[in-house]
Amino acid sequence: MAEPKKRKLDGLHNGGAGAQPGLSAFAARQKLWGGASSPAPPSPSPSIPEASLPQKKDIENFPIRKAKAKSPLKKPKASIQQPAPEDRLSPSPDAVPGQDEATTEPATPVAETRTVIHSTFKPNKKNYQQRQNGRVLLSIGEAERLVVLGSYGIKIREGEVTLCGAVLRPSENTQWVHTPHCHGLPVLRVVEDALLELHPHPASQTLRQLAQLNPSFGKLWNESAASSKSTFQIIYSSEDVPRRVPLQELVSPAEWNKKLAGAVSAKLKGAVPILFLCGPKSSGKSTFGKLLANRLVTDQGKNKKKPWSSVAVLDLDPGQPEFGPPGVISLNQLSSPNLSPSFCHPALAPTQGQLRAHAIAAITPAQDPEHFIAATLDLFAHYRTHLGTQCPLIINTPGWIQGTGLDILCELVKSIRPTEVIYMSLDGPEESVDALQSVCGPATPFIALPSQPTATPTGRSAQDLRTMQTLSYFHLHWPSLAAAHPTWTPTPLTALRPWRVRYRRPDPGILGVLCYDHQPGSLLLAEAINGMILALVKVEDRAALRDLVPPSYSPSLDMDVDGTEPTPMETPDEIPLIPNPQGRTLDPRHSRLVGLVLVRGIDAARGELQVLTPLSADVVSALKGEEVVLVAGKFDTPSWAYAEDLHVRAFGAARAARAEQDDGDDDEEEDGEEEEKMDGEGGQTGEDRKMMGGGGEVPWVEVLKGGQKRSVGSRVWRVRRDLGRS
Repeated sequence: MAEPKKRKLDGLHNGGAGAQPGLSAFAARQKLWGGASSPAPPSPSPSIPEASLPQKKDIENFPIRKAKAKSPLKKPKASIQQPAPEDRLSPSPDAVPGQDEATTEPATPVAETRTVIHSTFKPNKKNYQQRQNGRVLLSIGEAERLVVLGSYGIKIREGEVTLCGAVLRPSENTQWVHTPHCHGLPVLRVVEDALLELHPHPASQTLRQLAQLNPSFGKLWNESAASSKSTFQIIYSSEDVPRRVPLQELVSPAEWNKKLAGAVSAKLKGAVPILFLCGPKSSGKSTFGKLLANRLVTDQGKNKKKPWSSVAVLDLDPGQPEFGPPGVISLNQLSSPNLSPSFCHPALAPTQGQLRAHAIAAITPAQDPEHFIAATLDLFAHYRTHLGTQCPLIINTPGWIQGTGLDILCELVKSIRPTEVIYMSLDGPEESVDALQSVCGPATPFIALPSQPTATPTGRSAQDLRTMQTLSYFHLHWPSLAAAHPTWTPTPLTALRPWRVRYRRPDPGILGVLCYDHQPGSLLLAEAINGMILALVKVEDRAALRDLVPPSYSPSLDMDVDGTEPTPMETPDEIPLIPNPQGRTLDPRHSRLVGLVLVRGIDAARGELQVLTPLSADVVSALKGEEVVLVAGKFDTPSWAYAEDLHVRAFGAARAARAEQDDGDDDEEEDGEEEEKMDGEGGQTGEDRKMMGGGGEVPWVEVLKGGQKRSVGSRVWRVRRDLGRS
């Protein structure tokens, strides 16, 4: 029989050289550490004074330190850099007490969490004033930093600051910001001594009320702040962070900052840059693109001349778009910095920002790469025609960089010929980098930048973020897009009045329903589109339909006179179906996306579709007399819409139950217990989810309790995530 693996070391057990009897491993390690010079004890974290201070004099008499003339011999001040994530969470070795050599049992080390300083600004009676209507007046010195959680507006009175890549100078305009903790919080850095105002966000209430409709919107803001009426909270240190919140700051590596400064200098050379961003998933393409757009539209450069009046953004990631709902690619023109995450601006008004858009009808270009390339080139042609000599272009691409995805990127680089290709990774893959460098050639510079530092998990997956983006889009109050900030309608979609679209002759409101990829039978069309998201596409020319039917397919009932355009077929429900035997798409050169709709129901008796859309009445009325097609594809199933009524009922029932149980004696203890019961994502308790089964009938959803409508002995089957793996 083999000897056991666990055996004693002769040198230590038998009192060999270098060993001391009765000395544990932990004590020996401490003795080795004690041979070096003992470090000084850590200095205590500076105390943060209270934020609520009495009001002072008018702004004219408000004290501010003026910037002094700098001597060329004087050393510049050291910039405040954000500590690395490892340094923030790892306890200092000094926190472990020393161990006596004669100790026979190892002492249990006490885990201490370091207090992380997020804001170096220290408020006092002279530099912090609370004004009427929730405004806060701050006087911040040079090189200081400020981190704010929540929704707010910022107005610069004096000095210069940077925020999310944008350079903000004195102006009468207020820049509106949304900073939820599910994304990296931008850091406000002071370039010159600044006097600024923070304003409450007027649209924060409607945005936060979306948590009643879906738990993904819960626990995103400063709900746990002492002043619940304020829409924002200054985060001085990690002690101010709400409980169980993985707070992270927006980090821009040094290589990114150098590239941002170089992009601004291109204006001095008279060139109009076209920057092509590509790289793996989660490498920071969207983040760097946002910082780059903000810098180009706000920074004046060294000559203090007027910056670019606007910047164009070609948003080509249908899975995580910045300026539209998932499944859509678009060309947008920005004249002001973008200081909010994507779900806070799910659409741009056509008169202000969105110039043209196309429906991919899927969250990835893999469904039809040829259509994706054609739609992209049409958007680029529109940029060349209308904006080519006026503003730079930033192209943000999907994170698909291998196989067919790499072929798509190479084809786009070859067709667009950007002034620069930026690859957001230093770790390859090698074959992808080599292929892109080969396509660029010597004429197009190829630059590799490091990926964004690994972020702290936020509790929201890519699917959750797409759900938030789509829900935010359908609850958007479209007329508010003309204002400085959009607002939302926190009402379940089933409680909103739908648009009635007539599909039966005579005078139908749509040309027909077109299905990309999968082609359902005529008997199943009504079931296939009911309760699903469709794209509302305007046909600008009948040539958009000519590629749908191949020359070999020519039934007389489905073709027009010249045999080049399909004629819609009538299903048993009389819904017009455009034949598409090969699953092709509309020609993007002769069509454009108007918006997305959700089919709420089908009224077969009247021959009408009941659809929900955030589009305003003016936009819908402008389509009267135009040829419009409803496109069905592989949009995410809107399961969030089916459960909105249930979430609203559960939210109201839970709030009423908590109000009855609140006796006013031990509020603090109850709040602490309630906090522990909350889910990290949405803030719903287990009791709240039980209440979702109560109430009357809910559209689209049938709630089954226990063994209802199930055979005796049956049970619910759960599908494992690793199903099919070997």
